[in-house]
Amino acid sequence: MTIKACQSAFRSVSQFHENERLIGWLKSRPPVLYFTPERRRSILFFGAFAAGMIALFHRNAPWKAYVDPEIWLVPLINFPLFLGLIYLVYLAAKRFRKLPAAIRRRPHLPLHLLFWAAMTVLWLTPSDAGLWRQALVLFTVSLPYLLWRLGYLILSGQRGKAAASRFRDHLIYLWPLWGGTNTPFGKGLDYLSRCEAKTPEAYARSVLAGTKLLLLVLLWEAAKLVMGAAIYGDPKNPLLSQWGGYSLAIPRLKYVAADNSLASLPVTWLSLYLELIWETLDVAANGHGFIGGLRLFGFNVFRNTYKPLLAESTIDYWSRYYYYFKELMFELFFFPTYLRYFKAYPKFRMFASVFAAAFVGNMYYHVLREKNGLAAGQFRRLWRRLGPRIWYCLIFALGIFISMLHQQKREGKTETANTAREKLSKLGRIAWVWTYFGLLNVWSSAVSLPVAGRVRFFFSLFGLR
Repeated sequence: MTIKACQSAFRSVSQFHENERLIGWLKSRPPVLYFTPERRRSILFFGAFAAGMIALFHRNAPWKAYVDPEIWLVPLINFPLFLGLIYLVYLAAKRFRKLPAAIRRRPHLPLHLLFWAAMTVLWLTPSDAGLWRQALVLFTVSLPYLLWRLGYLILSGQRGKAAASRFRDHLIYLWPLWGGTNTPFGKGLDYLSRCEAKTPEAYARSVLAGTKLLLLVLLWEAAKLVMGAAIYGDPKNPLLSQWGGYSLAIPRLKYVAADNSLASLPVTWLSLYLELIWETLDVAANGHGFIGGLRLFGFNVFRNTYKPLLAESTIDYWSRYYYYFKELMFELFFFPTYLRYFKAYPKFRMFASVFAAAFVGNMYYHVLREKNGLAAGQFRRLWRRLGPRIWYCLIFALGIFISMLHQQKREGKTETANTAREKLSKLGRIAWVWTYFGLLNVWSSAVSLPVAGRVRFFFSLFGLR
């Protein structure tokens, strides 16, 4: 079999979701014909109630704690509160043009002020306040999950699209049955509607595309399992014992950063690059799971992670690595800044917009992620966790800005991708992206090192101790 034949065979297997014969067969199957867009949305609508309730119960206490009847009251109090809040925001978005001018100009601000007001009340509430305080804690720590999703509902109102929408259609992504993190996978109703399969053929394509992503989840998890055993020698890894305990025994970045005597300088650099691969596999597996679920419900949305290790620039890597987080930062921070400020100064306008998204928005997002620490008032612990993140966001924002400037300069230039020189140049750009984000991980790695310790480790990578 020739190389071309092998490539063709591999493509036919790996791209099975584009196989027209398979699509033609699937589109006539009873389940595909039965689950029309309206029926799929109905499942997601009723599922949203279950997802919202389960999430509140899960955040409130461990499941075994619900033997106490009083524990049940806390999520049961919060559920109608959140449902009412969502409906109020929906009404505001639906009648966006009738809102006061101050709110129309900063429509996201009231929601975030609500969060900080609730947090302030929580800080002022005595710890022995009983059920009232427990309900307030749950409300406060649950709100960040909704804040970013409600942001897309507000954006829909700004664009005038929420006026003709139904409440039930917004609920499907505010409390998504497919799960998710604080980052809204699939964004909001506007984007979901554009990507929704309206015909049996389109739904068949979406189901196959979702199935492929779910299979990739298994593949990337298997790859992580192999890495954990063969490269890291993780004693808890079940594969390690299968091949006699042999491994390269390369320490994870967090261990090397905490004690750089564990590895030589070349091994430390290798650990840096391997950490980037590990995190990419982890993010890809998680994102594929959520997007795969979305596609099974007929929303053939873009992947969250798409070949980031082949990116040739930092801005391209960000888009490929965590697409929906990048979109969130651009929608809520980059574009509002770009459209309002510094119009007479194009370069500074770009600089300010990038920093609004990659530094301010990024940092604020991670502050809200620490909702439990905020609620508990553990400010020293929060500083230890978030202090390095400030440097991460600062360096990241600078890298994105420089990348965007470089990208603008390259626009219009034609390149011959098949020449040896260009191939080498492309590899160089990819290597630079790997190195940049590998070094950036020093500031985000889950290690209990203060900023000073990370600075020392960073310089030690270049032989400066």
